[in-house]
Amino acid sequence: MTDAISNNSRPVQTDVSLRKTLEKAKGGGFAGAVMPAAATESEIAASKSAAAERGAEVPGFKKITERLKKEPEFDRAKVDSIKQAIQNGQYPLNPRRIAESFVALENLISN
Repeated sequence: MTDAISNNSRPVQTDVSLRKTLEKAKGGGFAGAVMPAAATESEIAASKSAAAERGAEVPGFKKITERLKKEPEFDRAKVDSIKQAIQNGQYPLNPRRIAESFVALENLISN
């Protein structure tokens, strides 16, 4: 399969092979796999603290955690409202801006 967007003849993974790769990375099988439901905020917090314990000895980890603490928290209500607007067809999409973003991304990947 080739990349139809940039007309390059480089191979592109199909959805199935990409999903298989992701499942292998997660340590699970692909056949009959069900994606887990969205994590709750308490699960996210528990995951963050567990990662902090495992990564405390990694060089530069302290700088990264300080930067993350400065980032705003995840706003589930905002995400849900955007999701609902998309489903209702009320979310404004600019096809030209989307296309320009794809071109810019493709330029980053190919360089």
